[in-house]
Amino acid sequence: MTTVKRMAASPVFIFGAALATRLASATYILSSRFGPQLLFTRNEPSHIAAALVSALGFSSPYAGAPTAPTAQQPPLYPLMLAGICKLFGIYTVASAWTAVLVNVLAGAVTAVLLYFVGRLHFGETVGILAAWLWVLPWMYQTNAFSVSLTTAYLAALGLTAIFLWVPKRLEGSRRWLVLGIYSGLLVLLQPTLLTVVLVYGGWLAVSKGSSPRILIALGGLLLTLAPWTVRNYVTFERFIPLRDNLGLELWLGNRPGMQGTVDFSGDFPDVDPGNYARLGELRFMDGKLEASSKFILSDPAAFVGRVLRRMVEFWYAPYPFPWIAVSILGWLGATWAIRKDRNGWVWLIMLTVFPLVYYVTHNFPTYRHPIEPLIVLLAANAIVEIIAQAKKAVATKKFPIGR
Repeated sequence: MTTVKRMAASPVFIFGAALATRLASATYILSSRFGPQLLFTRNEPSHIAAALVSALGFSSPYAGAPTAPTAQQPPLYPLMLAGICKLFGIYTVASAWTAVLVNVLAGAVTAVLLYFVGRLHFGETVGILAAWLWVLPWMYQTNAFSVSLTTAYLAALGLTAIFLWVPKRLEGSRRWLVLGIYSGLLVLLQPTLLTVVLVYGGWLAVSKGSSPRILIALGGLLLTLAPWTVRNYVTFERFIPLRDNLGLELWLGNRPGMQGTVDFSGDFPDVDPGNYARLGELRFMDGKLEASSKFILSDPAAFVGRVLRRMVEFWYAPYPFPWIAVSILGWLGATWAIRKDRNGWVWLIMLTVFPLVYYVTHNFPTYRHPIEPLIVLLAANAIVEIIAQAKKAVATKKFPIGR
C-alpha cells in the first residue's frame, strides 16, 4: 500500500477531515446565513424537549397550541434534546450549537464507519472512496439547516453501524437479541428505518442460514418498542406503536387546492394551530387522514402522478449536480452488487423500500439523509467498478486476445 493510500485509509485522518469540513460548514452557515436559534423554529422535537424540561411531560410539538400529550414524534431524539436544553437552556444559542455539534460529530464518525463497511462488503478501495465522498463539505452544507436539529445524522450513523457490526457479530442467539434491541432503538430514533432494518435483518438470517433466529431479533425489536407503545395506549387509549401523524403527513401531499407535491399552508399546526388545538391531536390527525384518503380516491390518476413526481424529487433533491450524480451512481452500484454476488440484492431492496412512505406522503430534501451513507457507499462501488471496467477495456484494446 502506497503512503497516500495508507493515509487515505487512516481512520484518524478520515475522522479529522470529516470533522473539519463539517465544523467549517456549520460555522459558516450559522454565522453568515442565519442565527443558531432559528434552528428551533417549526421544529417539533425541540418543542417537545422544551415541554419536558418545563415539567410539562412529552407534549406540545407545535408552537401556539395548548399543552397536551403527544405521539407526534418518537421519543429518543426529543429526550436527547431535552438533556441538552436542561444543561444549556431552552431555545438558547448554546443549546443550538450543542445540538449542531452532536450531529457534526455523528457525521464524522459515520465517515470512519463507511470506510470499514466498504472494506468489509466491497473491498478496500470502495471503503476509502466512500469515506472521502462523505468527508466532502457538500455532504453537510445542503442539509445543515434542517439536519442540525433533527434525527437525520444520528440515524445515518446508527444505520451505518449496523452494516459493519452485525455481519461480524451474529453468532449465538443472544447477539440476535441484541440486534433486535438495537434495531428497536434505531426505529424509535427514526421510524422510517423500520423497513430497512427488517430487510437487512431478513437478508442476514437467510445468508447465514439462521432463519429461526430472526424471530429472536424480532422479539428484541418488539420488546424495545413495547414501553413507548404502552405509554401511548395508556395516554390515548389507542394502539400507536410509533407515531400518530400519518394522517397529517398524507394530507400535506394529498389535499384539495394544494400546490405542487407538498403544501404546508392551511391549518398545518405550525402555520395555524387553531383546529389542532380545538380538536385535540388524535381527532385532528384522524380528520386529516380521512380528508386525504377521500381526495386520493376521488382522483386516483392524479395521485399516481404526484407519486411519480415525488419519486423523481426524492432522488434529485436537494438539486445540486453532485447529489443527482451520487443518486444515479448509488443505483448503479446496487445493481453491480447483484451481478457480483447473488446475495447482493439486499442493497437494491433497501434503496427501494426506504422512500416508499415519502412517495405516498411528501418529500423534504433531508428525508433521505438516514440512508445517504448507503447511497454514497453504493456510489463508490459503482465508481470503482466503472474505472475497473474502463481499464479492462483499454487493456483489451491494447492487447487483444488472440494476437
